[in-house]
Amino acid sequence: MKNTLLILGAGGHAKVVADCALTTGLWQSVCFLDDRFPMLKKVGCWPVIGCVSDMETFVDQFPSMALGVGVNYDALRLQWLERGLKAGAQFPAVIHPASVISSFASVGQGAVVFAGVVVNVATVIGRACILNTNSTVDHDCHVDDGSHISPGASLAGGVSIGKAVWVGMGSQIIQGVSIGSGAIVGAGAVVLDDVAENTIVVGVPAKLIS
Repeated sequence: MKNTLLILGAGGHAKVVADCALTTGLWQSVCFLDDRFPMLKKVGCWPVIGCVSDMETFVDQFPSMALGVGVNYDALRLQWLERGLKAGAQFPAVIHPASVISSFASVGQGAVVFAGVVVNVATVIGRACILNTNSTVDHDCHVDDGSHISPGASLAGGVSIGKAVWVGMGSQIIQGVSIGSGAIVGAGAVVLDDVAENTIVVGVPAKLIS
């Protein structure tokens, strides 16, 4: 079904991905895979048709897939992406028409970009990333694979985000800062200095807590 997008995962984030996809007009319908099937047969008004564990068996029928898991599942999104690509699935970026993406920026496979997002010139968004509602990523930034920029978060120019980073809601990262892979930036934090891999920073200004 070339006009149907198959979404992996069926939680709240997946519903936003579905709404975003349908709003683009590129797909006429959506359906879901979730490992709670057959106990879970519907999410919102949309059908759950099988388990993510069986995604390879759905590729011929649904060649276009999207990643529908959000918070705490950054590494899992990448795993699912690799599995799907190996099986021959396509993972087009799902980009809401109410976002603003520079024609001189790039957005990777399996990424989702929600309403109100701004991505400026010379910025690279990696595979399986989430740019959540009203987040902004300014010029010359690099957001590596699997990272999640939460609602209302802002990245100034030249920021580098590593792989599978979670940037919390409403946080701000000043120009030129680097955030290491696996790091977490707490909601509302103001990051003035580089953040090491696999650490957690919170507060204003952001301080290391773990």
